[in-house]
Amino acid sequence: MAGVGDDGGDDSPLDSLVVVGQEIRRSSANAVAVDVLYLFTTAFFATLAVRGVWPALIAALPLAVLLSFAWMSSRLFFLTNLLVVLATVGATRAGYVPL
Repeated sequence: MAGVGDDGGDDSPLDSLVVVGQEIRRSSANAVAVDVLYLFTTAFFATLAVRGVWPALIAALPLAVLLSFAWMSSRLFFLTNLLVVLATVGATRAGYVPL
């Protein structure tokens, strides 16, 4: 019989949110600052990528590396990076983010 503490893979989304909340609470201020700088760097390269062909070619490798490191870190951090890229591209296309 599967108990509460078993790792059977039947976790609900609510259980996942609880785990994410606990991980964020355990993070130090330095770790949060590094994550924010990481997201800022990802946003910068996303802004650069929509400026034209050459800027997109320049930004392609760093964006791929940043997203791959985010993927290896955690699913939540990868999704956060994708949301930042989408929001940055949208804001840049709308003219809200000058370079």
